[in-house]
Amino acid sequence: MHLTFLHPEAGWLLLLIPGFLWWARKAARVRVALRTAVFLALVAALAQPSLVVRRGGPTSVIIVDQGDALSPVSRAQAASAAKAVLTRAERNGPVVVIQRGGVPLALKATRRITLPDAGQAAAMPHALDLALAAFPLGAEGRVTVIGDGLGADRAWGRAVDALVARGVVIDAVPIRAGRNEAFVADVSLPTARAGEHVSARIGLDGVGQDLSLAVFSGDRRIGGAGPLDLDGPAAVAVEIPVDRPGYMPIRVELARGGSVVSRFDTAAAVQDPLAVLYVNGRQAGGASVLQRLAGQGLRIDGRAPADLAGVDLSAYRAVLLDDVPASALAAPTQRRLMEAVRSNGLGLMVSGGESAFAAGGYAGSPLAAGLPVTLRQEEQTEDPSVALAIVIDTSGSMLGAPLDLGKQVARLAVRKLTPADSVGVVEFYGGRQWVTPMQPARDIPEVERAIGRVQAQGGSEHLFGALQEAYYGLQNTQARYRHILVISDAGVEADRYPQLIRHIADDQVTVSTVLVGGSTEGEARMAQWARLGRGRFYVVGDEFSLVEINLKQPQQKPQPGIKRGGFALAPSASSFGWGDLAAAPPRRLDGYAQAGVKPLAETLIRTATGEPVLASWQWGAGRVTALMTEPVGEGTANWRNWAGYGDWMQRLVARTADPRPEWDVRLGRVGGRVKVVAQRIRGAAGGPPQIRVLNAAGQAGPALTAVERAPGLFTAEGAAPMDAPVRVEVRDGRGVTRAALPALGGGQADRPVSQADGLPLDQLARLTGGVVIETPSRAGAAPLPQGRSPATALDLWGWLCWLALVLYVADIVYRRWPPRRLAV
Repeated sequence: MHLTFLHPEAGWLLLLIPGFLWWARKAARVRVALRTAVFLALVAALAQPSLVVRRGGPTSVIIVDQGDALSPVSRAQAASAAKAVLTRAERNGPVVVIQRGGVPLALKATRRITLPDAGQAAAMPHALDLALAAFPLGAEGRVTVIGDGLGADRAWGRAVDALVARGVVIDAVPIRAGRNEAFVADVSLPTARAGEHVSARIGLDGVGQDLSLAVFSGDRRIGGAGPLDLDGPAAVAVEIPVDRPGYMPIRVELARGGSVVSRFDTAAAVQDPLAVLYVNGRQAGGASVLQRLAGQGLRIDGRAPADLAGVDLSAYRAVLLDDVPASALAAPTQRRLMEAVRSNGLGLMVSGGESAFAAGGYAGSPLAAGLPVTLRQEEQTEDPSVALAIVIDTSGSMLGAPLDLGKQVARLAVRKLTPADSVGVVEFYGGRQWVTPMQPARDIPEVERAIGRVQAQGGSEHLFGALQEAYYGLQNTQARYRHILVISDAGVEADRYPQLIRHIADDQVTVSTVLVGGSTEGEARMAQWARLGRGRFYVVGDEFSLVEINLKQPQQKPQPGIKRGGFALAPSASSFGWGDLAAAPPRRLDGYAQAGVKPLAETLIRTATGEPVLASWQWGAGRVTALMTEPVGEGTANWRNWAGYGDWMQRLVARTADPRPEWDVRLGRVGGRVKVVAQRIRGAAGGPPQIRVLNAAGQAGPALTAVERAPGLFTAEGAAPMDAPVRVEVRDGRGVTRAALPALGGGQADRPVSQADGLPLDQLARLTGGVVIETPSRAGAAPLPQGRSPATALDLWGWLCWLALVLYVADIVYRRWPPRRLAV
């Protein structure tokens, strides 16, 4: 027995007593004492004191199972064990008996609770909740569980935690239930997407031999396993295909000798296909070909490379670039695409041959940094063909050293030519003539001898006609570059040279000039001609300033990095999450682009010589995969005769794509209602989604009220009978996410309870510090409950209020009493 106060903070009012005594110091002592006593009684009443008194011994709770799952012999053993425990426990304190199923036992207990044999009220968690409620606040005791621990509800963790928190000890008297015939206990289906193959986990229980398992969708058999022998709980994985989005009915049948012994009905919630943006830089119609190849697992949206800049990438799970050259994607578009991969988790698959990896020009581009392969672009130096027309001044002013220097410059220019080039020489003085006509430069020594034979002939220097003659001579040549080289001392007559040179330059013919001799007159004029002719200007004053004029411009030409033919393939080391996607296809590859692999990338398929064909790696939040051939082009022509190519391609794109759903939807039953928990996974924050429960006909009911519990986390509740399946759709502006929950027991009310769903009584006893009595006949030896007895609280604040009232009345009587009587 002890005293406790519910509101001890009221004691602070006692600090007012000294001030009250000082204020009433002149009053009679009796009146001061009475009023002080009234004040103390009121303060004590405000503190609400309670007297805690313990009476009797600790409480004992007995949970005894009498359900139909137990055989008659087992039920009799459980009843006998309950009587033995009751006889021993009732001498120590109050006893509460909780019976599950069966005819009420003739047990003399302080309190009796009877539960049905089936339904939510018969579950073991409910019995444990009732046992916890049987203990008064602050009391200790023991719970004795007599039975097999089986129940249709697995959610007994909360009830056990509450018992452990209260310090309640649980003893267990296991009763072995009879063995059931083999049956399907449970069917678990993962999140499925249209066009995929998923692994259904089928839980079996009971005893049986030579059993076979079959999975049906309607009347179509989609999977199976067997023969099977059962001796207790077991799990079987069966791979089944899902074809179209929606709710796919699933029926699992367990048969023996052609006769069905157990059946389980459920449904698979099939999500919409993956949205894939397909960009084809090679040929039109590739999107439709890929759509037919991949089937219903992908929703292909074909776009041109130029359209990629304005596409909302968040609407897609993956982007497939098929043989798209780098020149078709602007650098800002490439950076935007890689940022969506790195930050938002978008999947990127780059495939192709000549236009993508071979000569696509991706080396050094923003996209190349995210590729798992290195591009090996081999280049070859190529000298383009040249047609050269030399116009040399042989007028009188060139007599002597200037003409000799001009011949040397012409010879040096001719020596740079190859047999693929063309050359011609025109001289001008008073007239013009071809020293050697335009011809292939196969006999360079002969051209040099012709240049050496020219002589200064005097006459006026009229260059205009010579330029025209050289220009006309170049018209019929097919060279890549055409040049006119003018060699003179600039002592020419004035004419319309700028207009002619501009016309020649507009026709892609370059005009270069060489000023020979020591004179600087006319230097500005010849420099202007070279500038107008888009060529170069040279000054050769003497033999020590000779220049080699090389009019050829070598170019780096990329070599084809694509190999064509038949190539055997080999798988690389197994990689986590890729499964048989990393296995080599059974068909030979017709062509592939050569590349290397970056150090952190995974090589999944390679050629017999070790070159990568399929490589992938994680790039920030997303994944980038490189397929070194065309999925629907020439390189995979042989693969398209492979029956499994479409499924392989569909799973490859799905493995690369963003795997996160729009919503993570969880369903749970609470009695006759279903609780929906929806967590937004992808996309920016927004308003609540639209949550609806579908009826058996597939029609959506009214929208449930979604309550936001946290940013992006919504909950809702709706009616859902226990004997009916639950189908829920969560919709927002981006699409729909589906979830399904089977009916209790798979649609069969008489389905036995699996041992896998049972409460482990031995572990529960060890967890709470109890004992396990293996022999029911020795249940009477179970330990008695020890510890504190049940407590009863006696409230005193009411009595204190009465005391304050009595003292107040006494003070009134004292004040009203006649003075003479007080004197007597």
